[in-house]
Amino acid sequence: MRIAILAHNLGAGGGLYGTVNTLKALNKVSVNEQFLVIYPKGCGYEEITLPEGSKVYAYSGSRSPLLLAWFEAVLLPKIVGRFQPDVVCGLGNMGLNGPGVQQAIFIHTPYPLYDDSEYPKLPFKTKLRAIALKRRLCKSAANADLIFCQTPIVKKRFAERFSYPADRIRIIRWPAPAEITIPNNSEPPPALGKSGVDFYVFIMTRYLAYRNPSILIPLCSKYASEFRRLQIKFITNLDPDQNKQTALFLKEVYDRNLDDIVINVGVLPREDVATYLWYSNVLWMPTFMETLCLPFLEAMVLGVPILAPDLDFARYVCGEAAVFYDPWDIDSAFTKIMLLRQDVSLRKTLVEKGRAELSNRDKFSKNWEEVADDILRGLKQLAIQ
Repeated sequence: MRIAILAHNLGAGGGLYGTVNTLKALNKVSVNEQFLVIYPKGCGYEEITLPEGSKVYAYSGSRSPLLLAWFEAVLLPKIVGRFQPDVVCGLGNMGLNGPGVQQAIFIHTPYPLYDDSEYPKLPFKTKLRAIALKRRLCKSAANADLIFCQTPIVKKRFAERFSYPADRIRIIRWPAPAEITIPNNSEPPPALGKSGVDFYVFIMTRYLAYRNPSILIPLCSKYASEFRRLQIKFITNLDPDQNKQTALFLKEVYDRNLDDIVINVGVLPREDVATYLWYSNVLWMPTFMETLCLPFLEAMVLGVPILAPDLDFARYVCGEAAVFYDPWDIDSAFTKIMLLRQDVSLRKTLVEKGRAELSNRDKFSKNWEEVADDILRGLKQLAIQ
């Protein structure tokens, strides 16, 4: 069977992480399949081994929405057509218009699944991209014979938002990240210190409006004295050069004299993420929308308690491994942060619950080979329809 995999728009974040691991696993579980993989150049795909007879196309063009749309409308169908696939699998939330064969799409972006009222006001450019993404996904859904997603929450939302038959949506469980392990004989990062009395809350995210790191400004402004008294510090890993919003956020932290409470350590290499998580007391993801949220799984692997918004996706992924707060109420967030700071037994219970959640095979797969096998099985069934 010949399978064309569209991954050209997956060059960062969870999409890149999941796709790279899936492709590596496909090489292990495939029997007589040949693949055409279209991926973004310079993002790590070049190191992946594929079955004999497979081909690749490295997209090196611009990632601007306009030029990417031109590539997808004009060049991409030709590249796929020359391969003459039996089935097409779009791993990046989109597929071909009129592919000529059966097509599956993997949904892992949250924007199209939520209304404006469910997350903060987006910057103008981000708002335009979200609208374009929703429209593109609507077109792709009309040309998709099968939808892959990670959780029942996404399945339900997608079926309702796009009037898509639920029996044609298949849940692909992700595994816990095996590469995230407890650091061996490492010292705490300098930003986390060695006093043993500070309480570190790690907010692990790029500056994205829906991830909501900006909550730290009103929260720490209002409760600065309480945080200083109990030595509670918030660690962020934001890139000052990512965008204008990041720079403005970090400037406001400094201008309000909150830089002793909110400590930005900059972009962290993948290998440093485990160290920062391991030496933090709590992982807090103040996000408003997700399809999975990989940091939740990373925290559970390392035995780090979680503070999460009381929203459907977080409730499903974290289960009993998190303390939940009202995401639209900073007083609720403050109350739960203070609870975690003062209740050691609660934190220990959350760690135990996290390990139990990860062992639930109804929610999480054992490894990436299971993920690849589930996807391959779905594509095989699709190809013979």
